[in-house]
Amino acid sequence: MKRFIVMVLMVLCCLGFVMPQVSAEESVNGDTMSVLLLGTDTGAEGRTDHGRSDVIMVATVNPGTGRVTLTSIPRDTYVDIPGYGMDKINHAYAFGGAELTMEAVNQLLDIQLDHYIVVNMAGIQEIVDTIGGIEVTPPVSFSIGGYDFTEGQTTTLDGNMALQYARERYTSGGDYARQERQRDILVAIYEEVTSMGVADVLRLGRVGMALNDNLEMSVSLTDFIDIATSIGGSIKTVETYQLYGTGEMIDGVYYDIPDEASLAEVTNTIHQELN
Repeated sequence: MKRFIVMVLMVLCCLGFVMPQVSAEESVNGDTMSVLLLGTDTGAEGRTDHGRSDVIMVATVNPGTGRVTLTSIPRDTYVDIPGYGMDKINHAYAFGGAELTMEAVNQLLDIQLDHYIVVNMAGIQEIVDTIGGIEVTPPVSFSIGGYDFTEGQTTTLDGNMALQYARERYTSGGDYARQERQRDILVAIYEEVTSMGVADVLRLGRVGMALNDNLEMSVSLTDFIDIATSIGGSIKTVETYQLYGTGEMIDGVYYDIPDEASLAEVTNTIHQELN
């Protein structure tokens, strides 16, 4: 239970926390839960506009199977955005925030998401600096933002390096590789935090303080802890999935057209976890 609560708290801290109002009583009954995770670029490089969602994931939590699943959706995925027509799925956040993005994802995957969490990219930089850095092993070599990353060479990242590492999308694999690196960052943060002992309690406290500007909560911390506590003891594994597609130019704009087989696979996986 402790490890799951820490994992969820760290993900929320990294991303910033926005959820629709829900009481603890509605979520502590051990039922499955689905959450839309959105990573926005509004906090990066001094931006203050509404921004678009650069990270789009669907998380399911199933106490019955003991699994958490994370499914990445490419930001350029060509979907029907309610009220706006066919467009890139990440435009939904610019048009109508997390709620409209949730509608688009619900329609794409034929589900009804329970909650959403909005990610502020600035939060990643702050938390990595606060915990003293993280380690990653790049699968390919590349350079970005003045930093060089070497294939197979374990590298310690500070906050800015982690942010740059998560943004790179021009290596082989493109946006799919970028989404994998983003998941690697979250796993590295999780591993660092869960390795902390009692002596690190104050450092964990500073994590929350450092991310205060990035956190927006629409449920109380007490309710959230109740929810996490109710399901945490049963979670044993975290599995990751990816929606794949094919790049296509439509009217001079690049889109990622979902592969039917891949869409069916991730949809079935999510449905199985929720049912």
